Amino acid sequence: MRIAHLPTAVFGAFLAVLAIDAPLAQGTDENEAGDAERPALWEFRLAAFGRYAPVYPGSAESDLTILPIPIPLYRGSFLNFGENLDQVARGEIIETRRVRLGVDLDFTFGEDSDEIAVRQAMPDLDFMLEIGPELEIKLDNRTPTQGELLLALQLRAGISFDGVDPTSRGLLFSPELEYRRDQVFGGDNLLSLRFKPSWASEDFMDYYYEVEPQFATPERPAFDSTSGYVGSRLTAALTRQINERLVFGISASYWLNSGAENELSPLHLDDSGASIQAAFIWKLWESERRSRRRSTRR
Repeated sequence: MRIAHLPTAVFGAFLAVLAIDAPLAQGTDENEAGDAERPALWEFRLAAFGRYAPVYPGSAESDLTILPIPIPLYRGSFLNFGENLDQVARGEIIETRRVRLGVDLDFTFGEDSDEIAVRQAMPDLDFMLEIGPELEIKLDNRTPTQGELLLALQLRAGISFDGVDPTSRGLLFSPELEYRRDQVFGGDNLLSLRFKPSWASEDFMDYYYEVEPQFATPERPAFDSTSGYVGSRLTAALTRQINERLVFGISASYWLNSGAENELSPLHLDDSGASIQAAFIWKLWESERRSRRRSTRR
């Protein structure tokens, strides 16, 4: 088990996109901003987060992460930061009733290779930032309370950070089919069921599955990874608004790695895996200024 914290790269990316969004936020109509039905533009939250998951897709080892962290939440005209439990940040470029084109940002924690049996004496897996466009399409005419079906097409660039030194790690493409329903189980709950296969470029695959000759051993032969299918993930998530200040979220995922392009890599040891994560999030403060948007994704 380890206690982790968010590297400064996350907050740096947040501040960069926030600088783009700031002029739009400053131009908000005051009457609109004062609408009591709208959520606050800014909130400050404190999260207690826990996750048990494979250290990477196809890994035979899992890791328990406990993450206490303050979360600045921002609901701007372009950028939404800290609002969705499953995404660090998302930016809206175009949004209509059926289509949303945005920019999404997510991350994965780094791992010490000396703590992973199959990666002993290999370079560590650094903190990875993933950022890129997402096209989300609503596939039916149902309302969120009736249960809606959505298709999201995501293309993200991977950037690893050794301290503050960034390195490009290629591209990851993921179409995601999601069933989402609000007010489920007779309460203020949000249910999400998702299926997400992924494909990656060779640079991305190299980072997780390639064994260069200098790191080869009799038990871990050299392996040259190639681009292609990474695997698929099935996820069920439930978020509950317990009261005005407290939100609880829990999700469980099953990883299907059979048939992956690099399943013959000595670093790819498991054709399946499972993960679970949960979070309690407390709202400590909110701004008097309101967001332009009426709804939120908890």
